[in-house]
Amino acid sequence: MRLILRFILVVFILIIVGVTALLFMPGDRIAKFAEDQFEAATGRSMDITGDVRTSIYPLLGVRTGPVTIANADWAGGEPMLRAEGLSIGVDLMALFGGDVKIKKVEVISPTILLEVAKDGRANWEMTPVGASAAPAEVPSGGGAIPAFTLGRGLVQGGKLTYINHASGEKTVLSDLDIDLRLPDFTGQGDISLSMRMHGQPISLDTTVAHFGKFINGGVSALETSIKTGGSSIAFNGKAGISPFAADGKIDADLADMAALFGVMGMEAPDLPKGMGRTARLSGDVTYTAQGTAHLRNGSIRLDQNLLTGAVDVFIAGKERPFVKGQFKADALDFSVLAASVDNETGAAVETAAGWPKDVIDVSALSTVDADVGLVANAIDLGTVKLGPSSVAVKLDRSRAVFQLHKVQAYQGVVSGQFVMNGRGGLSVGGDLKVAHMAMQPLLKDLADYERLIAVGDLRVKFLGVGNTVDAIMRSLSGEGSFTLGQGEILGLDLAGMLRNLDASYRGEGQKTVFNSIGATFTMKDGVLYNDDLSFVAPLARADGSGEVGIGTQTLNYRINPVALADENGSGGISVPVLITGTWANPKFRPDLKGLIDQNLADEKAALEAKLAAEKAAAEARLQAEKAALQERLDAERAAAEQRAKDALGVETQEGESVEDAARRKLEEEAKRGLLNLLGNN
Repeated sequence: MRLILRFILVVFILIIVGVTALLFMPGDRIAKFAEDQFEAATGRSMDITGDVRTSIYPLLGVRTGPVTIANADWAGGEPMLRAEGLSIGVDLMALFGGDVKIKKVEVISPTILLEVAKDGRANWEMTPVGASAAPAEVPSGGGAIPAFTLGRGLVQGGKLTYINHASGEKTVLSDLDIDLRLPDFTGQGDISLSMRMHGQPISLDTTVAHFGKFINGGVSALETSIKTGGSSIAFNGKAGISPFAADGKIDADLADMAALFGVMGMEAPDLPKGMGRTARLSGDVTYTAQGTAHLRNGSIRLDQNLLTGAVDVFIAGKERPFVKGQFKADALDFSVLAASVDNETGAAVETAAGWPKDVIDVSALSTVDADVGLVANAIDLGTVKLGPSSVAVKLDRSRAVFQLHKVQAYQGVVSGQFVMNGRGGLSVGGDLKVAHMAMQPLLKDLADYERLIAVGDLRVKFLGVGNTVDAIMRSLSGEGSFTLGQGEILGLDLAGMLRNLDASYRGEGQKTVFNSIGATFTMKDGVLYNDDLSFVAPLARADGSGEVGIGTQTLNYRINPVALADENGSGGISVPVLITGTWANPKFRPDLKGLIDQNLADEKAALEAKLAAEKAAAEARLQAEKAALQERLDAERAAAEQRAKDALGVETQEGESVEDAARRKLEEEAKRGLLNLLGNN
């Protein structure tokens, strides 16, 4: 916008150079004179064709035929400006007094081409004949605009094309109309502008307190209003255009998001109601020359939700805008996020069995990066209602991390982290902790189930991948645990059911009081696995194991309850129960096969114990008989040896057998006999 305004003002001024002399010349000489003066002042050729007519009343003026202004020599062959004609009028009475007051300058149906070369040169930078060209690194638009007055400057039916050959950027503005009123160059100037950008109409009305100072790069008080479709933005403060900066109060009514995004050549995201289908913004805003925007004392209304706080937006040098903010809110209504609620009317709608299979559009995650905190007194998520909450979200390249610092809900507290990753598809994950939450109101809101009265704790880590809710639920993996303290299950008499072997039994009182319930679980491919469910009650206990199909919404679970005969836990009746079917229609039936197997197992254990005892007794008797037989054999062996010693007349020495003693005695007698034979020599 700054480039357009400065360019058109420069053209206005150059065209009226020597206007007094022109008014008293014949038409052909006027055209030639204007062409020569323009080329001398700018170094560019101007070509005026067709008739050039002058008038004296009611304004002293001149009107030309088609006008063309040449482009820079480094640019393409298209002229920088082509118009069907120019019209200039001055105040005749002021002219008689020696003062030139321009009453009207009109450019008819101009086609304007603004170009920036790869080296930074701009085609609206013009050098008078005989002057040296400015170096390429000198910023464009640096020359000051001389003082002038203008009763009314008009551009009608114009088209402007801006091309930056360095960045590849191209912007086209069509149906361009401009109305400038400047009775005093140093005083107030009024500008009205309308055009189409990407086919979307835009209008702008601006009042500048000190026009000359503003247009030459200074800061001036300014009021402006921009409208497109049903959206409008109003600003009242101070601003400068070289470089562009602003500071003041803003009031933006963004009721027409389609028009607003259409100006940027984008389609408006299909956001749920409450997330910004319409928006209203007000507060103190600052835009700096470094390309940053700051909102203080801000009030932001997203549909029915009102937030207050501060926001900082960083644009320059960023691949995407980066938003940093801190907000507060009283009560926020995001009830339409619930799957069972219609986004438009808020009325409950019927849903088909299973999880929704509509593709989840997360393209909005890629439009901005953010680091935003929120403190709210209440948040309504439709099926779940939260109390005072402190949360933060960090969004980086389509990956959003929601940090739950402290969320109060159903008399308990939720904390942890939830992640939504839209990079190359969609995945969701989290690590959440729930402490001391009342189950009855929670389950009533979630599943319209009011029969469980207890306070519970939950810890879960999970990860799911897919572009639909159905795909995510079928891919869930993770682990977790839960515990419930003392409570009641209304409408269920577990002990009576076991005693009567009837899963549908209710009985007097119709409730089961328990001391605790707890379990751990794992998840893989959308199936939850558990093998350690523990249920402890005064007159009953139970354990359970099985599978819960999260993706398929099915049940395959076995509970083994025991109704205790005595308070010390002894005795009792045990009837295993199978839970099968779907979440919407679960089936409960006694596991008779399991009951038979369990009873047979008891008898088998008793029989095995009896057999083991009898075997042990038989082995003991066998060992005793063996020991007695061995003792008798040892006695008979000793008696036989004694008789042999007596018969042989020998005595055994230590470690010597009877045979060895007899052999020794024989050897000794043979030795004595030989000695006697030899005469004892």
